[in-house]
Amino acid sequence: RVIRVPVGEVLYLKAELKYVTLRTATHSYLLDDSLVDLEQRLGEHVLRVHRNALVARAAVRALERRKLADSDDEGNEISWAVQVAATGEWLAVSRRQASAVREALEQA
Repeated sequence: RVIRVPVGEVLYLKAELKYVTLRTATHSYLLDDSLVDLEQRLGEHVLRVHRNALVARAAVRALERRKLADSDDEGNEISWAVQVAATGEWLAVSRRQASAVREALEQA
């Protein structure tokens, strides 16, 4: 089925395997679109934080260096992450995108 989700409700989009998860404050939806297509359609509303994730600019609460759950088992990997407002979830930020995310936060 098709459900229309207002852009203002989108917190983040994360690619996993061949699907994209769209997350709002109350629901998660599975999409069959590519992250690249969604990024083009949503334009300036979203910020690329990683090759597998887009976050709504308005939903970024913080940028910190932290150990994430999907790091290696030895716990040695500490990387940049953004905290998503409304859910408190942390999403990894790639080294390549860290400066752009920092700059977007400073402008907000």
